[in-house]
Amino acid sequence: MNNFIFSIIIPLYNQEKYIERCVKSALNQDFKGNFEIIVVNDGSTDKSEEILKKFNDDKLKIFKNENGGLAYSRNFGNSKAKGQYIIYLDADDELHTLALKKFYETNKGYDADIILAPYYAIREHRGDIKEYFPLKKFKNAKGCINVQNTGGEILNVNFEAWGKAYKREFIMENNIESPIIHLAEDIPLFYKALLGTDKILLCKEPVYYYRRGHKKPYKNGKYNLVSEVIKTIKASEEIIKTYKNTCTYSIIEKFYAKNTLKICLFWYKKFKNLENRRDFYDFSVEYLEKFNLARKFKIKSFINNLVDIL
Repeated sequence: MNNFIFSIIIPLYNQEKYIERCVKSALNQDFKGNFEIIVVNDGSTDKSEEILKKFNDDKLKIFKNENGGLAYSRNFGNSKAKGQYIIYLDADDELHTLALKKFYETNKGYDADIILAPYYAIREHRGDIKEYFPLKKFKNAKGCINVQNTGGEILNVNFEAWGKAYKREFIMENNIESPIIHLAEDIPLFYKALLGTDKILLCKEPVYYYRRGHKKPYKNGKYNLVSEVIKTIKASEEIIKTYKNTCTYSIIEKFYAKNTLKICLFWYKKFKNLENRRDFYDFSVEYLEKFNLARKFKIKSFINNLVDIL
């Protein structure tokens, strides 16, 4: 019988430049407990598969599927995981050597459903590394945190699935998986997970290295990227609506509105090379109107465009 404490799930698609460093960071954990690493090769067409063959370690399990996208690969990894806790690691990122140890020690004496942590951003476009700690004001808090006892501030943590440890039982029993969307699919998972439990812990030190500034410009191809992000926003709203009759809904809605403004501004900027960018602008204005944030979106998007031009 397997007694893994952690399952590290790595969805992989065409990351030949980074996958070796990524897998090594997972294998080289300074942690005495048992853990497994699940790489889900999502139909890579570069040398990623060849690089994986160089590894010879019982902890490493490699699966190969036809291309189904990041969300599909994460969900597939969940179905294969045996660990008590699941950690998502993107194939172009890295884990801190002490990541598992820090998560494990944070959870001692508790039985958290989610463990959050600050992270480092490797900013390749600037040639530096910066620490991000969105929940820094709660760093001395003892015990579990949640929407209510943080006044909603917990929803200010990064949206991405990575940099967190999720109890596998909690994930599977509550069907907390990424919807099959092909851009920004982390966001609905973020809301469903963080709003679905009161048992959240905060690790005080960074555990993750997130690589920024190396992505290629976004282009429509197999999927209409504007449509995919709109799907993400609508899927997130459906999750938020399920809390409409709860005492925390006003708090949840307030932070959801602020977060959605950020999301719309972020993707509008990222879509600057898309011919159908205007479609996203029009959607954002109409969608944010219900929160009285449409004007703020117009102003900030105009300023961002002006900065790009200058």
